[in-house]
Amino acid sequence: MINKVWLVTGASQGLGLVVTKKLLDNGHQVIATSRNKDKIISEIGENPNLLAVEMDMTDSKSIKNAIDKGIEKFSTIDILLNNAGYGQLWTFEETSEEEVMKNINANLIGTMNVVRNVLPYMRKQKYGHIFVTSSAWGFKTVPYNSIYAAVKFGLDGFAEGISHELKPLGISVSSVKPGGFRTNFLKEESLVTGNNVIADYAQARDEWVNTVKSWNGYQDGNPEKYAELLIELSSQNEIPANIFAGRDAYGLAKEKLDILQKDIKDLESKATNLHFEG
Repeated sequence: MINKVWLVTGASQGLGLVVTKKLLDNGHQVIATSRNKDKIISEIGENPNLLAVEMDMTDSKSIKNAIDKGIEKFSTIDILLNNAGYGQLWTFEETSEEEVMKNINANLIGTMNVVRNVLPYMRKQKYGHIFVTSSAWGFKTVPYNSIYAAVKFGLDGFAEGISHELKPLGISVSSVKPGGFRTNFLKEESLVTGNNVIADYAQARDEWVNTVKSWNGYQDGNPEKYAELLIELSSQNEIPANIFAGRDAYGLAKEKLDILQKDIKDLESKATNLHFEG
């Protein structure tokens, strides 16, 4: 395997940290970003193949500065893993506009700005691969997940959209849709709930939120195997455009496909008879 330069966002914890460690173990060079670079260094230690750099996903200048520092050290970026983000569970009506925009800015706009700042270097070298981390919940959503789903559905569409623009330039794009992996994602620092409460929603919403939180530490997915999968795929000549990761992700995908196929079939005769005649 040819060693490559990776940019990994959200590398101080969760899947980003595990992938970063695995990349270094395999001899790759990593630009690892986080709001707190010292946390990356404390988790990994000093390594000549590692550049830990601070990046605030809601600050476009911070994003550009971090990428510039990575280029200064390693001269290139071969693979971008957009991993940074956080989850959000609550009803839509109980979620304020401010909370919605905060999630959109961090998860969606931030990812777009990382891609925007990496593309000039990938265009110049005429190759590169971009992993955009969506979610299994960004393909088939679950209850009380409207904001997170909207963001992750958006990232899914963004990845597919730019893939058409970038393919002629030698740059490929994948949307990664992980299921549940045994990380800190379901802890308070990574999963946000709300403060506004509407009584009509309270009982059912609280039951579901508590159920999701109870999965912490019992998720089916092994983060080490997730990291190994991405590294293995990155060495292929053609990397799949859609990567469902985990047994639960495949289960949700198949449920959604069944729903889509049924809806398409049930409406086909009527919905395909809406054209002008003659």
